[in-house]
Amino acid sequence: MKLGKMFAIFFVFMAVITVVSAVNLEITSVDINNKDRVVANGHTLNYKYERGEKLSIDVCVQALTDVTDAQVEADIFGYRYSNRDTTHPTTDTTSTFDLSENDSDCETLNLVVPELIDMDYYKLRIAVADRDGIETEQDYELHIQGVAADSAVQVKDFSFNPEEVIAGRAFTATVQVRNYGTSDLKDLKVTVEVPDLNIKASGYMDELNSDDSKTFEELLLRIPDCAKAGTYPVDITVDFDEYEQTVTSGSITVQSSDTCATTAPTTANQPDKTVISVPNSQEVAQGTGIVYPIVIANSGSASVTYSLSIAGASTWATTRIDPSSVVVVPNGQSKTVYLYVSANPDAELGDKVMTLTVDSGTESKQVTLTSRITKSAGADTTGFKNALEIGLVVLVIILLIIGLIIGFNKMKDNKQESEPYY
Repeated sequence: MKLGKMFAIFFVFMAVITVVSAVNLEITSVDINNKDRVVANGHTLNYKYERGEKLSIDVCVQALTDVTDAQVEADIFGYRYSNRDTTHPTTDTTSTFDLSENDSDCETLNLVVPELIDMDYYKLRIAVADRDGIETEQDYELHIQGVAADSAVQVKDFSFNPEEVIAGRAFTATVQVRNYGTSDLKDLKVTVEVPDLNIKASGYMDELNSDDSKTFEELLLRIPDCAKAGTYPVDITVDFDEYEQTVTSGSITVQSSDTCATTAPTTANQPDKTVISVPNSQEVAQGTGIVYPIVIANSGSASVTYSLSIAGASTWATTRIDPSSVVVVPNGQSKTVYLYVSANPDAELGDKVMTLTVDSGTESKQVTLTSRITKSAGADTTGFKNALEIGLVVLVIILLIIGLIIGFNKMKDNKQESEPYY
């Protein structure tokens, strides 16, 4: 008799547990972005979604009994920065709602596929529950891929040094980009421009692999001597994949300078105040280097700051300007800087052309330089020594020519000053 009572109590207890903890809601359908009908538990279709894509998820549920304070939740698990990335939420929960038995309702949740998420398969987990019932969960397969080709490259970071620059001086721009797409890219170009000051500079990158980040070489931009003080917008444009580009913007602060007041204006009738002398052509073996001595002569009446840059050599050599790519030349004097060109070991044989630009803000001169790439002679450095010796001889000759030019200009100026005025 006692055993029968115990069984009766047990069955009553199980019935109570079943009533209290019953499944009160079921998921009847899930649509993503109003077009993608997905099937639960990943048994059929795997839909593709891009990094950065917004997901509008419509979840329809049916009440199996009267429910109170029900909620729907959507989650994408497995994103390493989910607890810190506030711009790409991978979790969303609806407000509470009530349903009568057998009634249905649809709720909308919003997620954003993170741009930094790995390209792979992920589960979209949909859970529904009310205040008293057991939670119901269903999983849906998502295939995360890179962003579309037209927006694959994005500017990840950029900086200007210094952020405040005095008029007449230069600042450098550093731009880092990331390829969020699924394909490797080649031949990227970055352009940094200050439209209001009519100055810009460009740089190039040979390749940028999928899911990789790289930084362009520093770009040098010189603020004009007479630029007004203020904050100027800076446009950063990255061209990639032949016809695509991405644009972002920043700002640079300019401080006024006294240079403008002391610089003599340049007119079409005045003689050229800057003379650039450099050997136009040299020969270099694969894997070795050469030196171009660059002599800048300033025959004007005031000191001038020049900025030098090289374009067209990034695919076959590395270059550097020593001691600096920014040089100040006092009036009536000349200074020499050195362009070091190191040919890549696998550089294609033949003539390679690069462009030297010397910019003073009021004058900009471009000189075409040619390097003839010859077959590597191994560890033999004779060719480099010979080239260096030739360069030194050429430098001595150039200095003599510069001295004659400056002397002639001084004689001419003195003659004009000594003529009587009536």
